[in-house]
Amino acid sequence: MTKKEKRIAIIGAGGLGVCTALELSKRGYKVEIFEEHHTPIQKASYANEGKIHVGFIFAMDRSFQTAKKMLDGAIHFMDYIQRWADIDPEECISTPFYYLVHKESLLNAEQLNQHYQKCADYFAELHSKTQKKYLGIFDDLEASLLPRNQMEGIGNPEFIDDVFKTSEYSLEPRYVAQKLTEALMDDPNLTVHLSTKVLGVSEKENGFKIKFEQEGEIYSETFDEVVNTAWNGLLEIDRTMGIEPIGEWSHRYKFGNKILIPLEDSDLPSATMVLGPFGDTVNFRDKGAFCSWYPIGRTGWSTDYRAPEWDSMYSEQQRMKVFKDSFEELKRRIPSLERLNFPIETVDPVGGVILALGNSDVDVEKSRLHDRFEIGLRSFGKYHTIDTGKYTLIPFLAMEVADRVAGKKEAYALS
Repeated sequence: MTKKEKRIAIIGAGGLGVCTALELSKRGYKVEIFEEHHTPIQKASYANEGKIHVGFIFAMDRSFQTAKKMLDGAIHFMDYIQRWADIDPEECISTPFYYLVHKESLLNAEQLNQHYQKCADYFAELHSKTQKKYLGIFDDLEASLLPRNQMEGIGNPEFIDDVFKTSEYSLEPRYVAQKLTEALMDDPNLTVHLSTKVLGVSEKENGFKIKFEQEGEIYSETFDEVVNTAWNGLLEIDRTMGIEPIGEWSHRYKFGNKILIPLEDSDLPSATMVLGPFGDTVNFRDKGAFCSWYPIGRTGWSTDYRAPEWDSMYSEQQRMKVFKDSFEELKRRIPSLERLNFPIETVDPVGGVILALGNSDVDVEKSRLHDRFEIGLRSFGKYHTIDTGKYTLIPFLAMEVADRVAGKKEAYALS
């Protein structure tokens, strides 16, 4: 069977599904993509803060495996994603992040500093080995503890004990989503079935039957190879193949609020409060601000195989209340928010599903939500299922999946 004769299906047109499809197309394959929503890349890869993690936030994983995985993804992120789309990091990069050590943090500044320097050392090793730059721009990774007299205006000392200045950044995810979607729709090797919900996958002789719903009707088609990159439907679809998760899991619904006004660098710090159930602000300059306060913004929790349809459960008024209540809590901790003026109609309070191993929340010291190293690709014959883990890992995992489809890495045998 030639590449063009082989029928490949990708379930899910989120960030990972689209990047995987674009890479397979580059290698000469034709691919069909099934997406239950009406537009590609409009959920988790659209509603997050876009941080290209360098491992800093995962200090509770004392094995350092999660930080290593994030750094592996981060150093390849821009190099890989520019294979598929015309993305200029200078057009969508945030201001550099400050890490604010909250008074209720699970780790203190000394413990965090040890972890941050370990991340910087591992980045230096990767940079030396690969000659790649972080986001295609930066040769070094830094995190320095600010003197107390320099904290003013960044974090309120009533809530914040210490502040680190770092060289970690976000890329505005809506910009990235738009560029990837344009590349997807322009690629003649890719067929996208939108508003199409996959109900299950079953083995057939020398292939797989995908059962799906479209405009109220049930259909099925047979493919030679299937890649499951769904997010809130990942586990449910895997289960139709007899594949179970590797451990206990949870789905969470978290609001990532955007304020769509242009900003100067001095208007708002990009800040992550650590370490626990706190929040973030991101300054995307002319592309606006992102803000999230976890105790209010994490509105849904489920241990079902498929997350509830949370998107449809909140009215616009309820969504705006989540934003307003979150914003009030953030203002108490980040003083510059008090001076941020914006019309309320510029606020877009969107939410997204997070799938992770572990079913205790991030305020629990031993929660598995602090780990993200047991994620990635599992293959069972020609059926591949991928837990993305974090936005940072999307391009890295897309390349790994394409290698697997091309036969460059071994697959697990179906049990």
